[in-house]
Amino acid sequence: MKSRAAWLGAGVAALLVGTTACQDQDRSRQDQAENTPEHQVEQAQAQSEKAFDDARDAQKQASSEQREAARAQEDVQRKQQELQEAQAKAQKEAQEAQSSQQQAQARTQQAQSVAQQAQASALQAQRQAQQNFAAQQRQASNESAAANQRIAQESAQQQQAANQNAATQQAAIAQNSRQAAPAQNTQAVQQEQQISGDVLSASAQEVLVSQSGEPQLRLKVGPSTQVQVDGRAASAADIQEGAQVRASYRTDASSGEPQALRIDATSRTQPATPAAPESGESSPGVPR
Repeated sequence: MKSRAAWLGAGVAALLVGTTACQDQDRSRQDQAENTPEHQVEQAQAQSEKAFDDARDAQKQASSEQREAARAQEDVQRKQQELQEAQAKAQKEAQEAQSSQQQAQARTQQAQSVAQQAQASALQAQRQAQQNFAAQQRQASNESAAANQRIAQESAQQQQAANQNAATQQAAIAQNSRQAAPAQNTQAVQQEQQISGDVLSASAQEVLVSQSGEPQLRLKVGPSTQVQVDGRAASAADIQEGAQVRASYRTDASSGEPQALRIDATSRTQPATPAAPESGESSPGVPR
């Protein structure tokens, strides 16, 4: 067994030796083939071609990189130009905005000035209107006072004229009565007359009778005058202003004043009732 193993070991060793020797012979032959001039020329040509190819590739790459650099430079220049344009535009817009702001401030100040002037004008107009209104009120008050005074004066003048007319009429009646009476008969009895109207005033001595609002006759009241108010015996002082009267009178020959013989008065609040004639006497103004 040991001899067999030894024999196998020796065989393997011999095989390894043989294989190594073969390899060494092949390498030696290859080295010899490569060391020939033809082979060296081929290698030099191959290396030269490879160098040219590498140079062409490098040239192409350099051209491409140069073109990229040119494009990048153009982009940079374009970006710079755009930046300059944007800066110029921004500066122009800032100037325009500042100018607009200044104009707006000027317009605001002008509007404030106009508003202040308008407010001052409005206050002045209001004060003027108040002064005009006060002046108009004073003028209206003065005119009203003057009108009232004028009306009072006219009323007094009318009353005075009416009294003068009544006195003139009474004087004319008395004058006519005196002229109509015979001169030799100074105590002749005057004819009885009648009057109807409204009472303007009444007292125990006289009654002022009006027709259509104008004084007509002032009747003198004496002890012999018969007075009835609303159908009852009374005095002349009991007759109220505005009462309706029917009176009979005679004009006194000496004084020329009408003397009341009988006065029948009816208050406005009472229905008119004719007075019953006394026994043996007829109604005033009616012949017996």
